[in-house]
Amino acid sequence: MPWFFSPIARIRHATQKRLAEVTPHSKDFYILISFSSAMAALGLIMDNTAVIIGAMVVAPLVTPLFVFSLSVLILQGRDLWRSFLSILFGTIVALLVAASIGSIAHAFAQESTFLTGEILSRSKPDMLYFLVACISGLAGAFAYARPKIKEFVTGIAIAAAIIPPIAVAGIALSVDNIFLFRQSMLLYMFNIIGICLGSILMFVLLGFGKEIEKTNATPNV
Repeated sequence: MPWFFSPIARIRHATQKRLAEVTPHSKDFYILISFSSAMAALGLIMDNTAVIIGAMVVAPLVTPLFVFSLSVLILQGRDLWRSFLSILFGTIVALLVAASIGSIAHAFAQESTFLTGEILSRSKPDMLYFLVACISGLAGAFAYARPKIKEFVTGIAIAAAIIPPIAVAGIALSVDNIFLFRQSMLLYMFNIIGICLGSILMFVLLGFGKEIEKTNATPNV
């Protein structure tokens, strides 16, 4: 029996519609990604937490993750592919922008002076970050399924902290710091996988895949 509320089909379709409204279909998505990555890179180099938080608010990258997760569950190939491409190209854009900011900063300062505490903290991925990402995925999927609380998705995006690790990876590229690049990309992947797993679990608990399972189980007559 699905948790929380019903009917499931109506809620699932409404959730798909809300996600579709904010799923990137234009250059605006990549412009916001660029601004977010630039802000995050500057905040990291300045060791300024407030700027980093502002960058996470601007970042639209979390929504394609929820679209991807729901598409996996309900077998929507088109949305699955589109959301995957959005995540992939969004990641590349964020990486390149952060690398550009890092190169500019490196021209005016030594590497040791802008490898700040905020940057170095993203070089130590562990399972606690993965757990936070999973919980963020659970909360985000629940928020998207409930129209009255979907405005809290911004707070969930901050908790998920997707942009800072990829910005650190870009900065690491700009100074040829392979260890920092590898560690920050690992943290980024922890966040991506954790959010997807958490959101898939929440969508399952909400019963979003139930109709698909029934359809597949029905024998042909």
